[in-house]
Parts: sequence; structure tokens; C-alpha cells
Amino acid sequence: MAKSKTVYSCTECGATSPKWQGQCPGCGVWNTLVESVAETPGAQRFASLAPGARLQKLSDIEAREADRIPTGIGEFDRALGGGLVAGGVVLIGGDPGIGKSTLLLQALAGLAEAHKVLYVSGEESGEQVALRARRLNLETQHLSLMAEINLERILGALQAEKPQVAVID
Repeated sequence: MAKSKTVYSCTECGATSPKWQGQCPGCGVWNTLVESVAETPGAQRFASLAPGARLQKLSDIEAREADRIPTGIGEFDRALGGGLVAGGVVLIGGDPGIGKSTLLLQALAGLAEAHKVLYVSGEESGEQVALRARRLNLETQHLSLMAEINLERILGALQAEKPQVAVID
């Protein structure tokens, strides 16, 4: 059974505090903290994530290769095990300025010739992405771009467009 404890939430910004204060620690507005009850997860907090999960011997699991979509960039495809997997998620990380956005733009430009793709840029404007594509001489006629940071708008575009490959940068 889950235990409950009292928390104080700001009606202005939503920040929380374990004790009442006259001034919100998040936004600094006075007299906006209201008492509420927050449930602390119990021992079974992950049970709903894997209903009916059971232990298996790894040797008993039949492994099969998934179909992959090659990006056309040899070393990138090799790192991905042969390309992208439908329904899969790939996180590309690294220091700023090492070429993550450039690599993804090149991959999408190649994929756009045969697949419906969407590139969402939350960091650069459409003009900046277009300038990079021109410098790289990429064919972008079939590449859709959305310069946006609002999650609801991004999710709406993904639902409306239903791309086969999407990059959120």
C-alpha cells in the first residue's frame, strides 16, 4: 500500500516544497503554496509496466534479426547494426559541435528519396538547416522540416504526417 505525505504546490508555477513557505521557492511569488497529498510509490511501483512478466533463460529466447532501413552512410549504418529498425529509437549523443545535426541531416536527406521523413529542429531555425543542407549539396526536395520546441505541436505533426523516420534534434 502506498504511503502519502504532504507537499505544498505553487498555484503560479507548479513548483513543490516539502514544507509551507510564504514565498514560492520556484517563482518567488508570495502566498501561492497550497497543501496537497503526494503519494510515494510502494514496493510494487513497477508492476504495471510489465504485467505478467516472468523470468526466462536467455538461451530459451528465440532471437531473430529485424528488418533494417539503411541510411546510406556506411559507418553510421554499421554502428546501427545495419540501419534503422522500424519502431526503434536511437539516441545520438556527443559534445556540441561534433556534427550530430549534420550527420542526421545527411542521413535524412538520403532516406527522404525512398521514405517519408520528418526533421524536427528545436535548436536551429529552418533557414539555418537549409543553409547547412545547401553547403553539403544535399537533395532536400522530399525532406520535411519543422523548427519547433513545443512538444504538443511536435507530437501533432508526427501524428498528422506519420513519417517512417523522424529526427528530433
